[in-house]
Amino acid sequence: MVDRRIAAGIIVVFAVGLSVPGFLKQPSNGFSVVSGAMGYRSTVSGLPSLVRLLIPVICLVWMIACSGDVEEPTSQPAAPGSSPTASATPSDATGTPVPGPASGGSLRIAQQSDPASCDLHMSRALSYQAVHPCNPMLSQLVRVSPGDHGVIEPDLSLSWGTSPDGTEWTFDLRDDALWHDGSQVTADDVLFSLSRIIDPPTELAVGRAGAVARYVGTTEQVTAPDSSTVVIRTDFPAASFLSNLASVYVSMYPRHATEVLDPPSMVQFESVVGSGPFTPGPVVRGSSFSLLRNNSYYEPDLPHLDEVQFVIMPEPAIRLAALRSHDVDTIAVITEPEAQSLERDFSGRITVFNTPSAGGNTVQLNLHEPPFDDPAVRRAVNLAISRPEANAVLGDGYIGAILPPGGQWALPEAEVFELPGYGDKEIERAEARQLLTEAGLEDGLDVDIHTRANPFFETLSEFVAGQLSTVGIRATVVPVEPVAYQDMLARGDFQVIGHSHSFALDDPDSILPDHYACGGAENFPGLCDSELDELISQQSRTLDPGERRALLDDIQRRIWDTDAKVWFQWSTRRTPVWANVHGLEPGGPSIYQGRRLEQVWIEQ
Repeated sequence: MVDRRIAAGIIVVFAVGLSVPGFLKQPSNGFSVVSGAMGYRSTVSGLPSLVRLLIPVICLVWMIACSGDVEEPTSQPAAPGSSPTASATPSDATGTPVPGPASGGSLRIAQQSDPASCDLHMSRALSYQAVHPCNPMLSQLVRVSPGDHGVIEPDLSLSWGTSPDGTEWTFDLRDDALWHDGSQVTADDVLFSLSRIIDPPTELAVGRAGAVARYVGTTEQVTAPDSSTVVIRTDFPAASFLSNLASVYVSMYPRHATEVLDPPSMVQFESVVGSGPFTPGPVVRGSSFSLLRNNSYYEPDLPHLDEVQFVIMPEPAIRLAALRSHDVDTIAVITEPEAQSLERDFSGRITVFNTPSAGGNTVQLNLHEPPFDDPAVRRAVNLAISRPEANAVLGDGYIGAILPPGGQWALPEAEVFELPGYGDKEIERAEARQLLTEAGLEDGLDVDIHTRANPFFETLSEFVAGQLSTVGIRATVVPVEPVAYQDMLARGDFQVIGHSHSFALDDPDSILPDHYACGGAENFPGLCDSELDELISQQSRTLDPGERRALLDDIQRRIWDTDAKVWFQWSTRRTPVWANVHGLEPGGPSIYQGRRLEQVWIEQ
């Protein structure tokens, strides 16, 4: 159908032609452009002048009257690659209109404890309780996408490239990034940050950032040819180098503001000088830590929020009560029963995001302490534990082996079901009792399961104790305060631990060396196999994805057969968020990555 406004416009043009002598006249033959009738001009021109003047006025009035009654065309899907017009109203998956991002407001996050350190390079800052409050103040050379942890995005480096042999990486820095004190971020600051990871100060112990040092052996391999360029030479072409460089633990710190500290480490929250979207705000230790908008942040129009407040609430019941009363907007992690209660009581007002987690629950056996130095006794423990019963008691989880299920490197599920521990439980428990008898433990044994003094850790350990009782292993759960627990793990002073792991990245190089190689920082059972170490090193140097996948499948089978760190459940992460908070959805399996909060906004 022709738009009536167009028709009205045509009539106006025609009317003007009638009213203005000669306007529609052909220059040579006397034909009218509109009618094509010979002699038309002379006929029209014979109309009285007043009538000719009224014609366009009448048509114009008619056009205005019609303009408010236009039949709109039927909406069509946008063509691929096209963008909605500025006037389009955003909507969610159900078609419900959603307002666009708004500026202002304060986000309130409940968490268990104060951040132990804001020096994310070092070992004191391993916990997400440190990462979540500190990360929004910091930037990285490159970063994982908040919306998809499998995507690496520019950050302080806007572009990068590699040499033909894959061992030299060149990063071009942006020129609009400022530290919170107003000084410019330069290549020298990046060089300083990477150098302290590769060769940390003597009084500091590097943490998960140390993955970078596996590729870059000396500080001389990181150079700054000029103030806006950084060059990194790796020891070998590494498939996962960029992924590990993008970890939140490889954040950037200013040389001038860090070296003056004693030790040279931004441990204290309020002392952080970063280049991220937020600056440190008021701090009341044991109560709250605040972040304030950085108005000099290099990303235009970000962050949306004026403030982020981390409210310290050690007790889970108090955190949940604060969420229910909307005294806080979110909690990083809750349990399955808590999630069910919120979904029942706050449907439509609180959303509980359930996402696969790059981590899960284990029982770990000290390979250097009897009786678990005997492989048969360790296998009996594995066979005793029912994975379906773990889901029933601890909440739904995922089927997996050594690398996180659902990721590109996970062992195929069909193979997982063939592993010891995933078979018919009645048959497997009978086999476990036979193994214990053959090991001289026909009367069973008594063990302590040490675990962190934390409700969830204690619950998973009680579950393990109940499972072990089915094959004659009598276990007592012994909670240990967090600091003493970490010291105990470092000493290897235990027989059995009930422990939950969360990985910084779903990447083999971020997981395997720390957890399964000789001397790994989180290799608590003390597993040490030179052949396994060689395979772990080999997969890191294998650039072909198919070849690397085959190696990793073999590695996972070998590790599973050690029965040292026995995975019995890969977790679901449950994160509740009030419905007026947008942009806080978990974007991937890691609880650590993508938490800079610059995209979060509050619907007022």
